[in-house]
Amino acid sequence: MAELMLPTPMRIKPHGSDTIRDIATLRDASEILIDWPQAKRGPFYQAAREKIEAALENNTGAAEAQEAFAALCNHAGVLVR
Repeated sequence: MAELMLPTPMRIKPHGSDTIRDIATLRDASEILIDWPQAKRGPFYQAAREKIEAALENNTGAAEAQEAFAALCNHAGVLVR
């Protein structure tokens, strides 16, 4: 099965890391959410999780999932511009 690519690749610096990570697929974004600190999960996290899981399940909706993921990363201050 082919990876569901994000419309626009993103770069983030995950919590507690000095490394910048490139996010190019929904699977990449999902992996970041798995490692997201429990104490920093809230409505932005939940929205991103739901959108990404739905997109992976249906193989559609990558743009909406990326929008929610980008909002979470921006809110958390981990988005690299």
